[in-house]
Amino acid sequence: MKTMTILAVSLLATTRLSFTGQKGAEQGKVEFSIKKALSTVKGQFKKFDYKIKIDESGSGTISGTAEIASVVTNSAMRDRHLQNEKWFYAKRFPQIVIQSHKISRQKEGEYIGTFEIKIKGKSQTKDIPFTIITDGNKKTLISTFKLSIGSFDIGGGFVGYLVGDEVTVNLNLPF
Repeated sequence: MKTMTILAVSLLATTRLSFTGQKGAEQGKVEFSIKKALSTVKGQFKKFDYKIKIDESGSGTISGTAEIASVVTNSAMRDRHLQNEKWFYAKRFPQIVIQSHKISRQKEGEYIGTFEIKIKGKSQTKDIPFTIITDGNKKTLISTFKLSIGSFDIGGGFVGYLVGDEVTVNLNLPF
């Protein structure tokens, strides 16, 4: 229920070239899961965009947005509930926004990015690890990380007591 996602978009390191890419939800996936009572709620954002520019050393920029109104779980009622003031407050804050400040290549195909994440009017800086998988000319960013929804003032009411504070975000973003 207390969902949160972010778009920690992708990177790439190619030899002596820089890569610039831009894609949206038709190619990738931004999924999340969070504990609710004795079960786990899973969902995703159906509308998002991301932009990547990086060189072989790992320096560059990554940015992205996810449309709050596009959140989909396994319940239309829950999806509508997530739009209200106690949760994402989509009317006032229609997007989750992410912007890289620093990207560091750890080793071949593995990176850590320092990102500013903005959700519901609150900002947080977070280091997010990710992997770039290369298959011919196709590159895909894969990342799994956790966020505290309390840091973004998400949740509340009776249901808020049933939902955990930690959301797991899974990204699969081709570029």
